[in-house]
Amino acid sequence: MRQPVAICIFVLLLSFLVAPALFAQDSYTEFERGLNLSDSQRMRAEGVREKYINDWRSMRQESMRKRIELRELQRNPQANQQRIDRTQRELQNLHRSRDMSYEQYRSEVSRVLDERQRRRYNSFTDSERRNRMGGPHQRMRRHER
Repeated sequence: MRQPVAICIFVLLLSFLVAPALFAQDSYTEFERGLNLSDSQRMRAEGVREKYINDWRSMRQESMRKRIELRELQRNPQANQQRIDRTQRELQNLHRSRDMSYEQYRSEVSRVLDERQRRRYNSFTDSERRNRMGGPHQRMRRHER
């Protein structure tokens, strides 16, 4: 009985992770066209992205696994509180690692761009990040956990 429930939860979480990524991909692709990158810039930016993409994918998968594990622990009345706390810390560490990796990526991409492109890129990525995080009030609540 527990296994089908876990599978359903996994599939549901996976669908939520894929849908926003597809939307973001379209908006970023359109945005990138507006930057008018030269062929050289486009190749260099793609190289930077390729450098990080596998790490992001594995962090996203590990984060999803930890969220499922944490949810199952929290539903279990006999779960060890120390294990719950440890899993929460691991999940927070994954989020911090992902954020640091993204900032490194963003910095490397910025070095590929000229000043005008960099301003537009920074404005776009700041806006996307705020939207993804739910604005300043949502960020504050997330850090209180």
